[in-house]
Amino acid sequence: MATAAVVGVFTFIPILSEYAFWIVVGAYFLWLAVHRAGAGFKPLLMFSIVLLLAAIVGVFIEIPIISNYVFWVMQANYLMIVAATGSSYFIIITK
Repeated sequence: MATAAVVGVFTFIPILSEYAFWIVVGAYFLWLAVHRAGAGFKPLLMFSIVLLLAAIVGVFIEIPIISNYVFWVMQANYLMIVAATGSSYFIIITK
């Protein structure tokens, strides 16, 4: 989802390009819902929640730097959470 949102920022994809920020927010919540936290994850999670709230508020209210780059702040936040979980799942289907 987050990769598709980045592609939607650089090329016009009808619905995806218009809601790219909200798609990354959805990918962020989906990632947190599916993956477990690793050791030392709590301080990073608190920082991530602060960035999430700043990005969402920055959409509606002008915050000097965050409002200009709200999509990229959220994308960096998403990548930080993905890296913090240390997840490396592979789907293996056997018969």
